[in-house]
Amino acid sequence: MSRRFCAGLIDLALLLVLGGGVLVLGLARGGGALVLVGSVSVLVVSVAQWVAHGRSGWTVGRRAVGIRTLDVESRTPIGLLRVLVRSAVIAAGALALGVGLLVVLASPAFDRTGRRRGWQDLAARDEVLRVRAQQVPVVVPPRVRRTEPAPQPAGRRPVSVPGWAVAEPGMSAEGTALLDLLFDESRPAALVLAPLAPQRSGPDLDTRATPVVRQVGLSYGLAPELELTRPAGPRHDLAAAPVTPVVVDPRAAEIELGDGQHITIARTALVGRNPASDADVQLVRVVDPARSVSKTHLQIGVEPGGVWIADRGSTNGTVVTLPDGAQVVCRVDQQVRLRVGSTVTFGDCSLRLIRAPGNDPMA
Repeated sequence: MSRRFCAGLIDLALLLVLGGGVLVLGLARGGGALVLVGSVSVLVVSVAQWVAHGRSGWTVGRRAVGIRTLDVESRTPIGLLRVLVRSAVIAAGALALGVGLLVVLASPAFDRTGRRRGWQDLAARDEVLRVRAQQVPVVVPPRVRRTEPAPQPAGRRPVSVPGWAVAEPGMSAEGTALLDLLFDESRPAALVLAPLAPQRSGPDLDTRATPVVRQVGLSYGLAPELELTRPAGPRHDLAAAPVTPVVVDPRAAEIELGDGQHITIARTALVGRNPASDADVQLVRVVDPARSVSKTHLQIGVEPGGVWIADRGSTNGTVVTLPDGAQVVCRVDQQVRLRVGSTVTFGDCSLRLIRAPGNDPMA
């Protein structure tokens, strides 16, 4: 709110300095030339601000305070026509003796979703965002992973078995071993199945009954070394394939779907069973035979400051599980910030944030 107010004051001061003051002075003195010059100056400044606002999302005041008007879905400039729609809503509020103008300008504070969208933003389907400096993409060479031996399993610590589960005299060793598996806290929680057959110390095949096969001699009578296949020597005429460096854009984010698919998101994406949008946004379709995921279930936004998601009015809702285990239930159109490692559950599907803007995935 304070940044919007400061941006409006800067734009108004610019208009008064470059033409409004001359126009007011000409009207006060009755000079036709001053009125003409002031009117032309006001018109030129207004048109320039309008074009800059529509094509880039900036005005002089917004650029000075670091905010920008962008489309609510695609995060692109909204265009000249939608800037006029914003101005028309503000002008309509000014008709009610000035009180309506104050209500319209203060309407971002009434937004229950926390996104600070005023009535003029809702009418033009835009959002005013704070813009930060973006970094230049870096080229990260491919990293060769070193194969390390698997750690040796540590010895099992004693298992505390309840009193009611203590083996009675005559109980078999197999039943006691099964209780050890059930009450061992050091083992991960998993489904314990009974063995299909008792383990055997030897192979199923009795090798003693296998007949001895004698070596077949050479039928052509050639020397044994002539019948062997020798390995070919190194070839110097073959060049190694060039190594292509991996280009990582620090402004993009990477997610992993529940089926293991990795997707890079540059700006805005809609996730669902069959998402659709008129804006130029990335569409991510998930496989959901049970139809527990809505057609357009949630929205993912990538900004220089981080990654957020918002539920798009889905039927089964969206839940965020943070890396520390805390869970957040997403409200409709409410932005929830994600940390790297957070898991988003929507219906029977899920996704996980692998990389956020500014994070080096190879670090």
